[in-house]
Amino acid sequence: MAVPFDPSLLPPLSDGHHGLRSEYQSALDSLDDELIGGAALVAEAMPRVVRSFLVADRTCIDEAQANATSITDRCRRIEEHGFILIAREAPVSGDLRRLVAILRLVHDLERSGRLMKHVAESVDDLDPRQLPAELRQQLEELAQRAIDVFRGGVDAWRQRDGLAVHDLDRADADVDTLRTGLVVRARELEGSAADLLMLGLLARYFERLADHGVAFAQHVTFVVTGERVEVGP
Repeated sequence: MAVPFDPSLLPPLSDGHHGLRSEYQSALDSLDDELIGGAALVAEAMPRVVRSFLVADRTCIDEAQANATSITDRCRRIEEHGFILIAREAPVSGDLRRLVAILRLVHDLERSGRLMKHVAESVDDLDPRQLPAELRQQLEELAQRAIDVFRGGVDAWRQRDGLAVHDLDRADADVDTLRTGLVVRARELEGSAADLLMLGLLARYFERLADHGVAFAQHVTFVVTGERVEVGP
């Protein structure tokens, strides 16, 4: 379904070059703010979701589902208005890089919202209170590290920090190591197949959340420098 055009996000054209330029920049800034707002929602809500999950509190599900829906709607607005800006303004240079990066990052943002929802819904299939203390601790550490990487990526985008990607990539590698360690230890403890499957899925959710944080940092490097930075293995 097409998202209705929002005139407050893309102001109508006015007379005069200066007015046109000012409105264009305002519209581009609004898209950026929409992206940051959605990412901030994930970064702020995910710790609450994790805390609720760890005590098997199902109340986190409704919040996570509502937030995921809100983020999806936000991403649709960003895409719709972003493509209108491209068609109407034909941006170049730094503005074009910024707009292209925003349109790519909406997919990382939307998937991050879904991951948050998946984590919350996992409480229906796994009771973390029944896990060995060691596994609970490993899972909590993995979640916190992943959230830190995601938040770091969003902060890098907000601050236009084109150098943050390297530190975040190293932090993301640590998240990958924690994920592997959690899965290996779960297998060694020989729990039920269902619990092992859910732990593997949860570990993957957090690993992917961190990856999306790195994506924010990668794209800001592209916006600032015009160069793409390859990270990971």
